[in-house]
Amino acid sequence: MRILVLGGDGYLGWPTAMNLSAAGHDVAVVDNFMRRLMSVEMSAGSLTPIRALQERRRAWREVAGHDVDVHVGDLTDGQFVDEVFSDFAPEAVVHYGEQPSAPYSMIDRNHAITTQTNNVIGNLNVLYALRDITPEAHLVKLGTMGEYGTPNIDIEEGFIEIEHKGRSDTLPFPKLPGSMYHLSKVHDSNNIHFGCRIWGLRATDLNQGVVYGIRTAETELDERLCTRFDYDEVLGTVLNRF
Repeated sequence: MRILVLGGDGYLGWPTAMNLSAAGHDVAVVDNFMRRLMSVEMSAGSLTPIRALQERRRAWREVAGHDVDVHVGDLTDGQFVDEVFSDFAPEAVVHYGEQPSAPYSMIDRNHAITTQTNNVIGNLNVLYALRDITPEAHLVKLGTMGEYGTPNIDIEEGFIEIEHKGRSDTLPFPKLPGSMYHLSKVHDSNNIHFGCRIWGLRATDLNQGVVYGIRTAETELDERLCTRFDYDEVLGTVLNRF
């Protein structure tokens, strides 16, 4: 299967790309290295030494005998997104390519705008590329449990059955995001749902919280394949903040 991994230089994206490549899939990754630039801006580097993406690619080719295509560009650039989809013709798209930090999104107006523009516009460009170029491809989009907030009822699997004034319906579960980042993810989910309802797109929107550390079968093959790991020095504990 031809699988496109958006955000393929990131904490999740790079291990995912290697795992899919090792399984025999034809894999391409897209990244604009925004996450690395954020680390420089905030003076918050990775605990683990992470190599440049092209060096990781060479190491993966040497160690595993597989290759991944690399496309460097910004998902907010619709022409770039369309070109990648046209050239690679993915059968599935794994979308990690967004600004992932709630605290970063709440620093000030500019950081909120950067977060919402990067995430919402980037995701919209992906949806339009799916509609116009590869309508049979399946989108797997990483959302977050933070879309729902902390309601005082069980959070259902996407939808909730409601009875109100003598009538009933099944509707999307209400969402109460707690940051501009989480709000951008809610916008993404609504846009994806719209694309599926109106355009017939195929998508899986995963609202979750990721905890796995840094080790996978593939990252353990060579130190050059290691993924990033962020930490909270204030609390004195190692935590993946993003």
